[in-house]
Amino acid sequence: MDEVRIVRSLDEEDAERVLALAEEAHALDGAEALSEQTVLRVRHGSPEGTARFHLLDEEGDLAGFAFAEKSADEPDSAELLVAPGRRRRGHGTALARSLRADAGAAGVRVWAHGRLPAAQGLAEALGWHRARGLLKMRLRLRGGDGAPVGLPEPKPSGAVADGVRVRAFRPGEDEAALVRSHAAAFADHPEQGGVTLEDLRQRQAEPWFDAEGFFVAEETGGPAARGAQEAQDAGEGRIAGFHWTKVHADGAGLTDGEPVGEVYVVGVAPSWQGTGLGRLLTLAGVRYLRDRGLPWVLLYVDEDNRAAVRLYETLGFEVWDGDVMYAPGD
Repeated sequence: MDEVRIVRSLDEEDAERVLALAEEAHALDGAEALSEQTVLRVRHGSPEGTARFHLLDEEGDLAGFAFAEKSADEPDSAELLVAPGRRRRGHGTALARSLRADAGAAGVRVWAHGRLPAAQGLAEALGWHRARGLLKMRLRLRGGDGAPVGLPEPKPSGAVADGVRVRAFRPGEDEAALVRSHAAAFADHPEQGGVTLEDLRQRQAEPWFDAEGFFVAEETGGPAARGAQEAQDAGEGRIAGFHWTKVHADGAGLTDGEPVGEVYVVGVAPSWQGTGLGRLLTLAGVRYLRDRGLPWVLLYVDEDNRAAVRLYETLGFEVWDGDVMYAPGD
């Protein structure tokens, strides 16, 4: 078995090989092999130089791949996959050990998508433990008769009605304010908290981007606005919250190719949390996806975020699947 090659960026040929390998694994396993963030790093690299790509070739073909996003203070966030026809040859172990050897002082954590038995078996064989989990939830938007399902009306609280107005995202105008609001809303989140203007623009360039399905709650400065000036002073900008929806053209495992929707990201700035703005924005996006005629909507949520899980359950979402993050033992 050849050694793992670690690079800071991928040339066009290697990027194509990695994306083809991910598609092959997805087709076999029924779960996404790589997250959207990793796919974007494969395509565009990391402007901050924080990406590490681990490539394992066997007999001239790409047999396995791993990716790690490095952070100064947190463990590396990583993913790995092995070519379907080259599994059970020690490639997964080699990639996991390469990720660990290349990690900083804080170590590494590796995501496994879809709770696949093979991933669990590899973690157990390495002595790694479960460090974090994401729940994958879904909601049916169309009944058996094809009619749209009923959803609650998005009714704003008094503070929200007086303090914000919900509108569609304006490309070319809202980017800077959105990034500030995003950073404030996810200040303690290991992935979402680091979204940059370049990350936002890369997603805007994706085929699925839909400004009409990107809802922002713009502060109006009304008398019931909670801490608007304090939010400005803290750098949160004028966007109190947002809900970014997404459509998966391939059905995301919920259909045989019919597009489905996703509650992609919902964020609320700290000064607006507890006002009901998150529920309002979530409903606005879900109703938008339903009115487009989509049969399902899905979302990901940290399993430890009980408040968010409860919110989604009250809207009718149910747990469908999940992802698991593993970390080396002490």
